[in-house]
Amino acid sequence: MGKTLRTVVGVTVGAAAAWICALKPRIFDKPDLSEIRRYDYARGGFFDRKKGIPENSLPAMKAAVDHGYGIRLDVRLCRDGVPVIFRDSRLFRMCGSEGSVENSTLEELKSLKLENSEEAIPTLEEALECIDAQVPVLLCLHTEQDNANSLSTQVCAACDVYDGIFTVESADPRVLQWFRSNRREYIRGSVVDAGRRSGEGFRNLLWDFLSFSLLMNFLSEPDYISVNLSSRFNPSVWICRLVYRMQCMNWTIRSEEEYEAVRTDGCIAVFEDIEV
Repeated sequence: MGKTLRTVVGVTVGAAAAWICALKPRIFDKPDLSEIRRYDYARGGFFDRKKGIPENSLPAMKAAVDHGYGIRLDVRLCRDGVPVIFRDSRLFRMCGSEGSVENSTLEELKSLKLENSEEAIPTLEEALECIDAQVPVLLCLHTEQDNANSLSTQVCAACDVYDGIFTVESADPRVLQWFRSNRREYIRGSVVDAGRRSGEGFRNLLWDFLSFSLLMNFLSEPDYISVNLSSRFNPSVWICRLVYRMQCMNWTIRSEEEYEAVRTDGCIAVFEDIEV
C-alpha cells in the first residue's frame, strides 16, 4: 500500500471514528424508557378540525387522554417569559394574526383564538394540569432569539412540580445541554429536522449542519432521537441506532402505511390526522 493511500485510509478511519464518538448519547445512569415505549403519541393532542378541536388546544389534549394516546406538545416562550403550547413561531396559520409568539405577551396571546374556535393558546402549566399525569408527554422545546436558557429554565419550573411521566426534546442542542447540566434526571431527546433553519450565513449553516447531523450529542447526551420522517435515512440516525442502540421516534405520521412502517422498524410513532 502506497504512502498516499495509507494516509487517505488513515484520515478516513479517523474521521469515521471521530464522527461516531461525537454521536455518543447518555451511557451511564440511563433512564428507564419502558413506559415511554408503550404509547403512540398524538402530535398537538388528538385534534380534529372538523369537530372544531384545534391542535395544541386543551380539548385536543383531553381527547388524546380519552383515547389512551401519549401527547407531543410544542413549547415556546412568549415575551414575558411564560412557556405556551404553540407549534409555529408566527401566529398567522393558527390564529390569523400578525406577529410571533416570542414577541407577544401572554395577555396578547390569550386574546387570540385557535383556528376560529373558542379555544385560546394554553400555557404549559395549563396543559400539564389538563393532562394530569394520565399519559406520558413529550415536550418539544422550540428556541428563537437565543432564548434556549430562559426557555429551559421556565419549562423546568413547570415540570419540577409535575408528577406525570414526561420528556424534553429539542432540535437545539443548547436546550439538551442545559438539561444535562441542570436536570440530569429528566429524559431528553434530540430532534432531527431537515427543515429547521436558524438563519443565513456560514455560522448558522454550520450550526444547522452540526445539529441535524447530531454531532453535538457528546455535549448533550440525549436518551433518544426524534426524527422527522423526511430525515429517517440520515446517516447519523442509523449510526446512533446501530452502534448505540438508541430509541428512535418518527414524526409526523399521517397514514396507516407510514404507521405500520415505523412500528415495524421498532420506532415510536408520533402521528396526526389519523387514528391508530
